[in-house]
Amino acid sequence: MEWVESIGDSIELAKEHALDRLGVHEDDAEFDVLSDVKTGVFGRVKEPARVRARVRPKTPRAKENRGRRDRGNRRGRQGRGSRNGNNRGDQESGRRHRSQNDKAKKAKTDNQPSHSRQTDQKQQTPQKPKKKAEIVNQDQETMPLPQQADIAEDFVRGLAERFGATVEFHRENIGIDEIRITVSGDRLGRMVGHRGMTAGAIDDLVRTVLQRRAGSARNGRVRVDVGGVIARRNEALIRFAREQALEVQDSGVPRSLEPMSAADRKIVHDAVDGTAGVQTISEGDDPRRYVVIAPSE
Repeated sequence: MEWVESIGDSIELAKEHALDRLGVHEDDAEFDVLSDVKTGVFGRVKEPARVRARVRPKTPRAKENRGRRDRGNRRGRQGRGSRNGNNRGDQESGRRHRSQNDKAKKAKTDNQPSHSRQTDQKQQTPQKPKKKAEIVNQDQETMPLPQQADIAEDFVRGLAERFGATVEFHRENIGIDEIRITVSGDRLGRMVGHRGMTAGAIDDLVRTVLQRRAGSARNGRVRVDVGGVIARRNEALIRFAREQALEVQDSGVPRSLEPMSAADRKIVHDAVDGTAGVQTISEGDDPRRYVVIAPSE
């Protein structure tokens, strides 16, 4: 699997974008950090973090084990042959017969003209199978985000039919590299699921579908919000982060939030940004990485 490169306002967010392009879970990918984020005055991002990622290759079975098994099979076949002593004479006769045939073939070949033997050798030499092209055309045009959104809507519409729901779509541009599709309609309860778990699974499925359709030609991100679950959750997270920031501002005591994804951490950073006397810091390692809201120095 070829490597893909992505950027983000943090290493975690760059990894998240890479996973979107690969269409796999973080456990099934491996990463290489090319450069960390560089900040300028007031902590603003001057140069984004850059990572590359690929699908983790499958580890082949060790050759040593295969060789041991082959030797065991040969010993087993030899053991079975020794138990059938009555077949020894037939085996010896068969070997003599094959030896005589081989000599006759060799004599016939030696009597042929040299050019005829060369032709036969070419015909008998097995041809190596041609390998399929493994490198994707580098000149392949990037699939535009609106076209990706069309694919996402068609997929969700097909799911809704199986859920027995009638849906409508509303698109919203989030920045320059993200489109959010809000799904509304009747009988969406089963598509939302308990605490929005089914809605989150549908969003992950859309990411996988787009990865398979667009491949490495996919840039940006399309998110599907069934029933507005993602929007409501983000709004609640923003309110919570700002409330915590005000309490830190008054008390001067840092507060650590619970571990969350890179996307949720970015929401917290953006929500607290601009609050006087307060700053946010990401600490820990994934998947237990969290945000600390602390007094600014």
